Amino acid sequence: MRTVADHRGVTWICLELPEIPVEQRVIAEGMPPDTVAIECNSGAERVIALVPPGWDEDMDDARLTETIRAFMP
Repeated sequence: MRTVADHRGVTWICLELPEIPVEQRVIAEGMPPDTVAIECNSGAERVIALVPPGWDEDMDDARLTETIRAFMP
């Protein structure tokens, strides 16, 4: 689990999911085989993002918020 604040000051809580959701599997096919899915929730918004393993320790706040933004509908 990891929390991060985006450029708007919104705090996101991100958790790794046990598997990649069905609706994300087509996107995941073009990514490395060890890709994992995370769910990030701000309370008002929810985003499922695909990230490399170890994301919670390896991604800095800027990269994590960019990833959240990239996966927003």
